[in-house]
Amino acid sequence: MIITTQRTTFAMAIDSLLTALGWMGFFYLFTKGVVSIIDGTYDSPGIGVLKPFLPTITTLTAYLLVAAFNTLVIVLWARYHKLFFKDLLKGRTPTYVDDDTVASHFHLSTNQLHEIQDSRVTVIYHSNDGAIAHLETDQLHMQAAQRPALYDVAKVA
Repeated sequence: MIITTQRTTFAMAIDSLLTALGWMGFFYLFTKGVVSIIDGTYDSPGIGVLKPFLPTITTLTAYLLVAAFNTLVIVLWARYHKLFFKDLLKGRTPTYVDDDTVASHFHLSTNQLHEIQDSRVTVIYHSNDGAIAHLETDQLHMQAAQRPALYDVAKVA
């Protein structure tokens, strides 16, 4: 999930300028380094073009071998569990909880539960004993189902 906030135009301009300067500096240093390696102007003119890259290639090869080994271990582990433990997963059926059960668990009416599910913002006030005392959604204000005579209906937004 990416969380974005509104920024002023000045802050966005400074951010863009610093980002552009950073990328220009990176490309300058990168191209300068590659050109000096190819030209041989890095204090060792007698070394071939590929020789400076050999330690890096060796390191990258070692990383790729470790990654391949880890991938192999994970795939074998998954196949093992799928083969030997498939009987454990067969008996499990997902349990479905209907809206009436959820509403009764939280001491709400079904209409209040649907109101909460349909709203984008819900504020729940609890009483001292932990029960739901009052609900505020972006559509209506409602009291909890424990006290049906105390419904407070009002538009918020």
